[in-house]
Amino acid sequence: MVDNGLEIVPIKISLIAPNDYNPNVVPADTRTKLKAEIAERGMCEPILVRKRGDGFEIIDGEHRWQICLELGWQEIPCIIKDYDDKEAKIKTLQLNYMRGSAVPIRLAYLIHDLNKEIKLEDLVKRLPYEEIQLMDSLELLKLPEGLDRSLEAQALKEEDEMPTVISFVVYKRQLEPIEKAINMAVQDLPEGAKNLRALALEKICAEYTALKGVKTKTEVSVEAG
Repeated sequence: MVDNGLEIVPIKISLIAPNDYNPNVVPADTRTKLKAEIAERGMCEPILVRKRGDGFEIIDGEHRWQICLELGWQEIPCIIKDYDDKEAKIKTLQLNYMRGSAVPIRLAYLIHDLNKEIKLEDLVKRLPYEEIQLMDSLELLKLPEGLDRSLEAQALKEEDEMPTVISFVVYKRQLEPIEKAINMAVQDLPEGAKNLRALALEKICAEYTALKGVKTKTEVSVEAG
């Protein structure tokens, strides 16, 4: 099979091995969703491999390969590229980390569109989001008519005004107290507050800086619906 000039070929799973440098880790809940999706609907994207000795080495798609192995697949669709060590490592990083992020208002419209036919709890099973994140996203659509478009236009002109996704590298032992603190702060927010987890994190940080006597440019303010 040829797709956009790239040949997709089925390769025996037993001939494929992961590389020893892949830094990507998939959270357990996301992996569970991915496994259920592949089990029910199959693969929608081939993995990327290169020839190594009598077999093949994975450049991108290790977690999908592992899941297919667990599901008892005998073959998996692959794209074979002739990359040297340097290029293979660059491609692994590019494909892991350069997929971009969603513009919040566009994501909200997409979730809203899907939610017309699919319940939120069912979307949670298939998407890399928790239910509270989907609910926060849908809150964006309750803005006054036309405001979402003006906000997006402004964000495109001034990048620093665009809602930002932040990420941290944490160990599993650190994750529990972080999540517990955010969940506790969420409980303290007024009913009808929007973007709960972000407000909770802002509240925690504001209270800490206040405790240290550090003044910030903004104060935590929560607008009830």
